[in-house]
Order: sequence, then structure tokens, then C-alpha cells
Amino acid sequence: MWWFQGGLLLTAIYTAVSLVALASVPLMYRLMGYADIDDVARLKQQEQEGHQQLIDRLATIRKELSNLKLDKAVHQTDVLSKIINDYHAVVATRFLGKKHSPLTYLGAARTVQRTAMQNLTDMVAIGHSMKAIEGNKLADGQIDSDAIQQRQDKQANLYQEQSNRLDNLLEENRKLFNALMETAVEVANIKSFNEFERLDTLSRLVSLAEIAKKTEKIHLPS
Repeated sequence: MWWFQGGLLLTAIYTAVSLVALASVPLMYRLMGYADIDDVARLKQQEQEGHQQLIDRLATIRKELSNLKLDKAVHQTDVLSKIINDYHAVVATRFLGKKHSPLTYLGAARTVQRTAMQNLTDMVAIGHSMKAIEGNKLADGQIDSDAIQQRQDKQANLYQEQSNRLDNLLEENRKLFNALMETAVEVANIKSFNEFERLDTLSRLVSLAEIAKKTEKIHLPS
């Protein structure tokens, strides 16, 4: 207004045109498909980073479980690694680049995978505690004493409790693996993304993911 001396009317018109032009930027960003392109790129980057972190962490967990000679847990790390790799391949081939990717399935599957991996991490801690208990038993030797006997009985109870915890985690992971694999098979067979919401196994997978999230909150430090 000061520079061109156009008066209030021309200034008002210029302001209105500027506001319309400004508002059109996000609108055109979506209408011309740039938002979808950026969403796909972001999903691809997040998926690649998340996949690599899980695989690297599983490799470390497997080594620790192998050193503890927990063969069943080692086998489960191999199973989970295959599930994660298959999931990554499905995401890359079926979902990336699509406008209507089933985010419910993607998020639930990742949550369940992380829960299974956390169970394996807990098995490492349990394995170390069981090894420590066994070491204490050996340290007592053949000393015949009521105090030693009481301590050994207590250690035996602790060892059995830890063994039961280990079995429970192994069984929980089996259920998680079944849900992941059954859903993956159905996902591979569907013809359109609209069919996702009608998958019974998807509902079960989402329920498991919700339970896992609640469990994580319970174990968070206050």
C-alpha cells in the first residue's frame, strides 16, 4: 500500500489473492500426489530402519541364548527372524507405494513381533539367573549341614520357578508366532486391501497387540 499507493481496494484485493495462493499450497500438495509420495517414502524409511534394528537385536539375543544353551529359545529366535524377514518382504512388495495400505495390520504385526523379541530378551535374563543358581549349588559342594540343605532347597525352588517362567514365555511366543504366520498367509491370499478388516486372524492379531501394549505400560518404570 505504501510502495504502490494503490489505495485500500487494491490492497484488499492483493491480500485476498495472497491468502488464496497461500491456502492453495497444501491443497495442491495433496491433489497433485506429493503427499502420497512423501508418505510412501516415510513408511519405507521407517520400515527399513525398524526391520534392521529388529534383525540386529535378534542376532545379539541368539548369541546370548546359544551361550546359555537354551536350545528351544535359540530355535525361536530363528523362527522370529524368518517371520520378520517375510513380513519385511510383504511390506516391500504389497504395501509400499499403495495409497490405502492397511496400517492396522502393519502396526499390529510390528507390535507383536517386538513383544516376542522382548520375551526372548527376558529368557536371556532367566537363563543367566538359572546359571547363577546352578553355580551356587556347585559351590556348596558336599558339605553336610542343615543350613546348607535349607539353602539348596530354596535354590531348587527358585530354579524351578525360573524354569516355569521360561516355559511360559516359550509358550506365549508360540501363540504369537501362530498369529503372525496365520495372518501373513491370509494377507498373501487377499485380492484387495478392503478385505483386511474382515480377516478373523487380523482381529486376533490386533487383540494380541493391544494386550502387548498394556503389558509394556505395566512394566514401564515409574
